[in-house]
Amino acid sequence: MKKLFYVYMIFFILISLSISEINAKEKQSIINRVIKPFAANTALGTLFSLHGKDEYAAIAVVFTCNHCPFANLYTDRLNAFYQEYLPKGVLLIAINPMDSILYEDETLINMKTKALKDNFLFPYLQDADQSIAKAFSADFTPQVYLLQKRHSSWKIVYKGIIDDNGKSPEIARKYLKEAADSLLLQRPIKDSIIESFGCKIIYRH
Repeated sequence: MKKLFYVYMIFFILISLSISEINAKEKQSIINRVIKPFAANTALGTLFSLHGKDEYAAIAVVFTCNHCPFANLYTDRLNAFYQEYLPKGVLLIAINPMDSILYEDETLINMKTKALKDNFLFPYLQDADQSIAKAFSADFTPQVYLLQKRHSSWKIVYKGIIDDNGKSPEIARKYLKEAADSLLLQRPIKDSIIESFGCKIIYRH
């Protein structure tokens, strides 16, 4: 029995080490990744470009969509973040990476309807060919990345969730705010990668 206990202990230690190694590799591949300037149409008919955004200390990029119930829990919180942090130099944008052929709800027309209905204060972009999501290695909606301008390039400094409680924001730990505050105070972001959950982004190829 004692021998079996030690076998289980060794097994769990090896599993833990494997998970830690995977997390370390993900952090190495994501954090400080350079995001090349991109441009995309917004739901309201304008063109958003990452070019010419040098006035911002950071940009929060939220991958979201119309049909995902998890993503829809965060509309008010994203508007509140936009209003609170824009004066501090942090811009928030939302990007819809979902395949509009697979999901009719995700067409640009339906994006406009949602943006107006929910009073989006932030730009809502359509990633029509999913190239932007691929550049970020985005997995889910909602999922947020925080970009910081370093040496004339935008680099990822945080990947994860907006907060950890979709239904009860008053008791949620606000990971995006923590990351933005650390960046503005020029402090290291303690938790730079947080596992995301929500609706899986299905790539065409």
